[in-house]
Amino acid sequence: MGARVGVALVLAGGIGCAHVGASRPDVPALAAGKYAVESIRSRAQLDGVDQLVEISETGTRMTDSTGAEHVLTQRGALVLNENGVCRLALAVSVDGEEPGVSDRACRWTLDGDRFLLGDANGGGTRTVYQVRRNAGRVVLEGMNDVDPQGNVVGDARGERIVLVERAPEYANRSVDRTSEGQAAREIQEYLHDL
Repeated sequence: MGARVGVALVLAGGIGCAHVGASRPDVPALAAGKYAVESIRSRAQLDGVDQLVEISETGTRMTDSTGAEHVLTQRGALVLNENGVCRLALAVSVDGEEPGVSDRACRWTLDGDRFLLGDANGGGTRTVYQVRRNAGRVVLEGMNDVDPQGNVVGDARGERIVLVERAPEYANRSVDRTSEGQAAREIQEYLHDL
């Protein structure tokens, strides 16, 4: 049981790091607000092997190094504040057990149809995503990783985050920017409400 929870925390921790088109010219494809993370596919190292791992709300089957099959599910939220600060929270469960939670502060910018997601201090590597809207969902397709000067330093192709815009009763909740603890509690409530 402990090993499975460890796998969930490794996945959530890896996904929650720096990893991370407008449908009409006058409407941005992505804006400040609260989004549910329907699924996320990111780079992770499992059993010493780098690979793309996708986890969704409906569950993903994975086989561990012993050959045992496990089902991973996730619930998540991405909160984008207008000032470029964000929070990415993921609760990853293995075989229906108590989830491991990754709650990371981050920074974001939008340049046309390019969404850049990086760590909270803004000085590290950022992942660049192509933004697409599709039937009430915002799909972020990984392109590359860039350093603080904008130089490409890695390949993010294959990474993807699928976001769902939430109903107004969730979107209208305020995030207290003065208290890190309060923001963490609100994101946990938001995950619970999903």
